Amino acid sequence: MSDLNNMLEGTKILSLTDANGRAHEFISETEQEKAGFKLKYYMWLSRLFILFAIVSLLVFMSTSLAIFKLAPQVTVEPFLIINQDTSDGIVRAEAITNRMASKNQLMETFVQQYVILRNTIINDEREMQTRWYPGGMLSFLSSPRVYNEFTQYRESIWGQIRHDGVVREVEIISIGKLGGERSPVWKVDFKTYELSQNAVDQKTKARILSVRYWTASVTAFFIPGREFVGLRLINPIGFTVVRYSQAEVEIL
Repeated sequence: MSDLNNMLEGTKILSLTDANGRAHEFISETEQEKAGFKLKYYMWLSRLFILFAIVSLLVFMSTSLAIFKLAPQVTVEPFLIINQDTSDGIVRAEAITNRMASKNQLMETFVQQYVILRNTIINDEREMQTRWYPGGMLSFLSSPRVYNEFTQYRESIWGQIRHDGVVREVEIISIGKLGGERSPVWKVDFKTYELSQNAVDQKTKARILSVRYWTASVTAFFIPGREFVGLRLINPIGFTVVRYSQAEVEIL
């Protein structure tokens, strides 16, 4: 009877019977509170782990997005190093800018190299592909329109180059600006020395050296705003030819 009164008063709670149907046992409120405290403890601990995982995921996502956003903005800032006097080791470092003192000299050098690269032919097909085909140096130094025009020219002579074994070297005669000091147009006079398997002297059976004279008009700029890091590493100062034409000159 006292057990019944205790149950009615809420001091003891009837526990579940086991599978063998043994006698009912009672647990106190203190034991129940301990069990409830452990349940709440593990529940809050699991919530804390979930919160920590969510925060870690958000930090990882934000860091990844920041890196992805900043990656295209990585720049390569080249410097022009000029050895003024090798005896005393004085060196002048000059940043590449549109107002640098050596801009004309640097542009002149690149224009000459561009004309030589565009007209030189060697007896190595793989090397010629690395120079003239997409992904080669000529494509990196040319605007899309200029390179498309060159592609048409390349396809028109590529078969002949392979069939006749053409070899050509370039010699720059003169180079200068057209239209004043601020003009981006350069005039290049050069000549080519060309050998071909079909151009053979019938008597001596020796190859005939063909010498031809040319004049090229090159419009070029320094365009450092290219986004891809790979392009900046290949062409760090952004030298780009935006217009090109050349014509053969007859020497009487």
